[in-house]
Amino acid sequence: MAVAHLILLKIKSSLTEDQAQDILKAVAALKDQLPDVVESVHLGTNFSARSKGFTHGFTMIFKDRAALETYDKSSEHIKVVQEVIRPNIDDLICVDYDVVDYSIPRL
Repeated sequence: MAVAHLILLKIKSSLTEDQAQDILKAVAALKDQLPDVVESVHLGTNFSARSKGFTHGFTMIFKDRAALETYDKSSEHIKVVQEVIRPNIDDLICVDYDVVDYSIPRL
C-alpha cells in the first residue's frame, strides 16, 4: 500500500522567500537522488490563513512503508534534514499515513 509523508514547515522569518524556495528545491532533488525510493514529491508555499504559522509544506509518496524507512535512513535525506531544513525552521510537523485512494470508482 502506498504511503504519504507529509511535512509542514515554519520557515524562520529571517529567511527570504527565495531562501525558502531553495529549501523546497533541496527536498524536490531527493526524488532524483533516490529515484527507486521516492515515487513523487508535491510541495509549495502556504496560502491558507488557517496554517497556525506553518509557511511551507511538502508531501512525498512512497510505494510502501519499507520504502519510507529506506528513505528515512538514507544519507541523502539525513543530509538535507541536518544541513538544509533544521537550521532554517522554527518548527515542523510530520504525518505519515497509508494512502487509501477513494477517488477511483468503486463497485
